[in-house]
Amino acid sequence: MMAKNCCKTMEMELTGWKAIVYDIARKMDTLPGGEKEKILPNIEDLHILIAEMDDRIDQIRENCTPETGMDDIQKEREAFNNSISTLRVTTEEAMRGLGGGNFGG
Repeated sequence: MMAKNCCKTMEMELTGWKAIVYDIARKMDTLPGGEKEKILPNIEDLHILIAEMDDRIDQIRENCTPETGMDDIQKEREAFNNSISTLRVTTEEAMRGLGGGNFGG
C-alpha cells in the first residue's frame, strides 16, 4: 500500500507543479513583443518542461504500481526529484526574466 501512495503522491505533486509552470508560461506568453523577446528562451524551456512533465506523469500512471516493486518505485522517485529540481531552477530563471513586477492574479 505504501508503494501505491508513493506513486499517487508523485503524480499529484508533478500535476501541481505542471499547473504552476503552465500558469507562468501563459503569463509570459501574454507579454508585449519587446518584453517577450527578452525572455523567449525561458518561455521555450518552460513549454519543453511542461511536455516532459506530461510524459513523466503518464509514465507514473502507467508503470508505478505496487507490483513493480520498491526498486522501480525508487527509480521513479529519483526521476521525480530530478524533475522537481530542474523545475525549480527553470521557474526561478523565468521569474527573474519577468522581473519583480506584478505577477499572479
